[in-house]
Amino acid sequence: MQSSDKRFIFFVVFLILGIVLAVQFRSTLYAKRIKSQSELDLEELAAQIEEETKTSNMLKAQIDEVMTYNEILIKEYLADQNDDKLSIEWEKMRLLAGFTDVKGPGVIIKLDDATPGKTDIAASSLLVHDQDIKIILNELKAAGAQAISINGERITAVSEQVCAGPTILINKNRHSVPYEICAIGDPDALYDALANSEHVQFMIRDNIKVEIKKSKEVIVPRFSGKPENYLTGLEVLKDESE
Repeated sequence: MQSSDKRFIFFVVFLILGIVLAVQFRSTLYAKRIKSQSELDLEELAAQIEEETKTSNMLKAQIDEVMTYNEILIKEYLADQNDDKLSIEWEKMRLLAGFTDVKGPGVIIKLDDATPGKTDIAASSLLVHDQDIKIILNELKAAGAQAISINGERITAVSEQVCAGPTILINKNRHSVPYEICAIGDPDALYDALANSEHVQFMIRDNIKVEIKKSKEVIVPRFSGKPENYLTGLEVLKDESE
């Protein structure tokens, strides 16, 4: 083979090698650019979540402050009325409505999704759903629970538990697993009601994490939402006799 032919072959080989290296270099730069953009998006999202969390905490603090001031005004009014019966009835209504922090013996239940693994169980059955929580709440109420909270959210007559993707809306606030349910009442009765619950047994069978503990002191916080936000579609009727 002549030297000119060799040079031509080497030229073609190096040309192809150069093209391959150039393509790989451009691909690497593009991948790094994509990665940098993704990292930037994640940082912006994390900062946004942090900012929203701060705003949410600030609003909750403002609500607590307003409710505390409202309670002071009501107590001053009741004191001016000098009516013990009225004061007792008011405190009773606040207690029943869930507007006071309460503590007493009861149970604490912790729920978490099952750990993914090799199983024939449907993926949806490995998750804690709003229906699971509703059934557990009904079991607790039937067993005599006097006050209940989920992840610090007081459950009242106007509370809702709505599935929202991988999370659940409780009192219009979004919560994700794990869920902690606190219930005040007879610890033995509450514990037995859940331990013997057919639905709870189904959850345990599907490897959903269910932990039930008796406690001498369970703290259930007061309802911190605005009841008027839940009273939609209601109309006050006038008394025709007036």
